[in-house]
Amino acid sequence: MDTRKRPPRQPKTPRIIWNGPDNPTNQVATTLGIPRWRLRTAVHEIKKRSKLGARDGITIYDDGTVRDANGEHVGDIYEDSRAD
Repeated sequence: MDTRKRPPRQPKTPRIIWNGPDNPTNQVATTLGIPRWRLRTAVHEIKKRSKLGARDGITIYDDGTVRDANGEHVGDIYEDSRAD
């Protein structure tokens, strides 16, 4: 019987899947597993709430986290894309 212990798993570091001022692509929606219209709605809500303009850049991570150009957390795609 093997008595060696596995090393503890390191938490996965979120990957950047979108960085820019324009609307995210279909690939971003596919990566997040949501329809593109929900992604677009969430991005607009996050920017509005954070007082960011349409041309202000954001960064979206594969865990749904959204940060502004200064690296400040401004929202979460999954929370802001929920159906009402």
